[in-house]
Parts: sequence; C-alpha cells; structure tokens
Amino acid sequence: MKSKTNWDALSKLTEKDIETAANADPDNPLLTKKELQSFKRVHPTKQIDVKKIRNKLSLSQDKFALYFGVSKRTIQEWEQNRKKPSIASMNFLKVVEYAPEVVQQALKENDTP
Repeated sequence: MKSKTNWDALSKLTEKDIETAANADPDNPLLTKKELQSFKRVHPTKQIDVKKIRNKLSLSQDKFALYFGVSKRTIQEWEQNRKKPSIASMNFLKVVEYAPEVVQQALKENDTP
C-alpha cells in the first residue's frame, strides 16, 4: 500500500514550522518548559507477581483474562514464569493491582460506541 505522506515536504520543514503546526493543534497543545519540568520520572516495575495480583482480586485465570483483556494463555505463561510481561504489561498489571475497578471501567467505556 502506497503511503499518503509527502516525505519530501516533511523533510523541508524547519523546527519553527513544526512548532507552529504543533501549536495550531487545539486538541494537543505543546507543554511549556515549566510544565515539562514538573513531570516526575517514572520508574517502571521491574518484577510483578501476576498470580499474587489475581489471587488478591479472588479471580480465576479465566475471569482475570476476561476482565482485563489478556488471554488466559498469557496469564498462564506469566504465572508459570515461562514468559515475562513486557514493561508496558507490568505497568498495566501494577495499575490493575492498585485500582482494578478503575481499569475495568476504562476498558468497559472503550467498548461503547
């Protein structure tokens, strides 16, 4: 499939052109230096015990997979240490552990048109 992107035009944009275009987007304004400096570095979880989280929520592997949009097979692989969750998955699981109801609500809202 042929790309609709005009790469020649993009390569000719200056930093000022890019900044002007970014500032023109009302849905995604650029952050100020002060706003950027207020961000705190995230330290991703290095290890996570999926079975412990699942048991804490009193859920079977089937229910956990269904509630949080992960395949049962993946849950089994993680729990049996045959595969390690990606950093993004570990962060997601940490949020599930911290606020499972919020995650379920957010995922449920994704399903509604």
